[in-house]
Amino acid sequence: MNIFNRFFLRAVLLPSGLYRKMGVNIPHLKAILTTKLMMDDRRVSGIQQTRKKKLKKEPKNTTIGSMLATAIMGCVFLFAFSVGKDYLTQLTIYFSFYIFTLTSVLISDFTSVLIDVRDNLIILPKPVNDKTFVLARLLHVVIHVSKLVMPMALPTVIALGIKEGISGFLPFIFLVIAATLFTIFLINAMYLLILKFTTPERFKSIISYFQIFFAIFFYAGYQLVPRLVSKTLISGYSIASFKYAFLTVPYWFAAGWQYLHDFQWNSPLFIYFLLTILLPVFSIWIVIKYFAPSFNRKLSMIGGSESETAPVQQKGKAIVSTTSAYISTLGGWLTEKGTERMSFLHTWKMTGRSRDFKLKVYPSVGYIAVYMVLLFVNNGKLSLDNMHNQTGPGKFVFMSVIYFSSFALMMAIYQLAYSDKYKAAWIYFITPIQSPGKLLSGALKSIIVKLYLPMVVLTCIAALIIVGPQVIPNLIFGIFNQILIITFVGYLALRDIPFSTQQASVKGSGFIRGLVSMILPLILGTLHFFVYPYLIVIIVLGILSIIASWLMMDALKNKGWGKIQVKEYES
Repeated sequence: MNIFNRFFLRAVLLPSGLYRKMGVNIPHLKAILTTKLMMDDRRVSGIQQTRKKKLKKEPKNTTIGSMLATAIMGCVFLFAFSVGKDYLTQLTIYFSFYIFTLTSVLISDFTSVLIDVRDNLIILPKPVNDKTFVLARLLHVVIHVSKLVMPMALPTVIALGIKEGISGFLPFIFLVIAATLFTIFLINAMYLLILKFTTPERFKSIISYFQIFFAIFFYAGYQLVPRLVSKTLISGYSIASFKYAFLTVPYWFAAGWQYLHDFQWNSPLFIYFLLTILLPVFSIWIVIKYFAPSFNRKLSMIGGSESETAPVQQKGKAIVSTTSAYISTLGGWLTEKGTERMSFLHTWKMTGRSRDFKLKVYPSVGYIAVYMVLLFVNNGKLSLDNMHNQTGPGKFVFMSVIYFSSFALMMAIYQLAYSDKYKAAWIYFITPIQSPGKLLSGALKSIIVKLYLPMVVLTCIAALIIVGPQVIPNLIFGIFNQILIITFVGYLALRDIPFSTQQASVKGSGFIRGLVSMILPLILGTLHFFVYPYLIVIIVLGILSIIASWLMMDALKNKGWGKIQVKEYES
C-alpha cells in the first residue's frame, strides 16, 4: 500500500476509541479498509482510462496517478484568477469549474465505489457486524473523495495563502468542503433520477455516456474558449454585470469566502455565507432521509438478478425490434450471406454494448466535431461566398471536413480486436470458418456504416445546401478516398479476430499506425486539392478510387488463417 493510502487510513482510524464505543470492531474495520485501498490501487480510474498503460502486468499505484491528474486540474483552475479584478468574480468562476469538474470526475471514478455490491456477497457472510460494515463503506467513500479533492484544491490553497495569508486559505478550505458535500448530493440526485426513468440494467451504460460527454466537453472547452474570448474581455469582466448571478450556487460560495475574508458582521454577504452552511447540511439531510433508502433498493437491483425484462413473445407472433430489422437490412445489402453477415451484425451489437469500446472510440468522434468547429473559428477570412464558390479558404475547409473525418474511424479499427470478454473468442475456432477474412470485412463494414455513414450524410447535406449540386463529383471522390484509406488501414491493422484480444496485451506499434493514419489522408487530400477544378480528372480518379476500395475490401475478405494471429488464444 502506497504512502498516501497509509496516510488516509491512519487519519480515518484516529477516532478508534469513538468507533469502539459505537460498537465497531476496529481490527475488522482496519482489515476491510486496507483491502479496499489495495484494490483501489490496482484499479485504473476513470481519469486514467484514455491513457491506460498497455502492459501485461497488473496496474499498480494508480492512486498516485489519479492524484497527480487531479492536481494538474487544480493548477488549470488557477486560470480563474486571471479573470476580472475582484475575488468575487474570480471565485465564482473557480467554484463553477470546481463543482462541474468534480461532478464529472466523480461520475467516472466514484461510480465503481458507490455502486459496488460485492461487499454484500463477500463481507456480509463473514462474522462482521452491521456497524463495522456500514462504517467501513462510509470511510472508504470519504477516503476516495479526499484523494480527489485534496490535490485538486491544493494549488488554490497555496495561491490564496501566498496572496492573502491565513484569512485567504482557511475560509477557502471550509468552502471547498461545503462545495464537495453539495457535489456529492448532486451526484446522488442525478443517479436516482436516472434510475427512476430507466432500468438498473441500463444504468451503467448511461453513466458511460456521461463520461464520453464530459471528455468531449473538456476538450471543446480547452480548444474553443481561449479562441472565442478576448484577453480584454477576460481582464475586464465582473460578475456584478451578470444580473442574476446571486441565484447561482458558485456565487454563494464565492460570496461566502468574501464575507469570511473581510469579516464584517453587517455585510450583506452574510446571507450567502449562511447559505453555504445550510446548503451542505440540507443536502446531507435530504440524502439520508429520502435518497439513501431508495438508492439502496435500486443498488440491490443493479447487483441482483433483476435486469431489463425482455418482452414476452406471444404464441405465433415474432417480436422484432425496429433497430434489429434496420441493421439486418443493411447487412443484407452490404455483406455476403453467412460468415461476413454474422460478423457485421455481431460487431454492430458489440460496439453498442461494450463500455470499453465506447469510452475509447466515441470521444474521438466528438473530437473530430470540435476540430470542424475550430476550422471555422480559426479562419477569419471564411465566408458563405467562399464556401459557395469553393475558392480559397472555402475549398480548404471543405477538403478538411472530408479528409479528417476518417481519423475517428482509425481508433475504432485499432480497437476492434480488443475486448474485456476476449476469452469468448473460442467460439470462432470451433465453427467451420474457411475464410477468417470475412469476419474482418464484415466487422469493418459494420464500423464504416455505424460511424462513418452518419458523417457522410451530414457532410453531403451541408455541401449540397451551401455549395450546390456541382459539388457532387468532388464529394463522391472524397468519400471513396476515405473508404479506400479506411479499408487499407483495416487490411494492415486487422490481424486478430474481432473482440478476441485482451487490451493489456497490445504491443507497441502505435507510432507506425499513427504515421500511416496521418500520411494517407494527407497524400490523397493534397492530390484532390490540386485536381479539384478539373471535372474529367475527378470523374476518372473517382472511378479508380471506387475500384481500389472494392479491391482492398476483397483482399481483406480473402485473408486466410495464415495471416491471422491466433497464438494469443491458444492455451
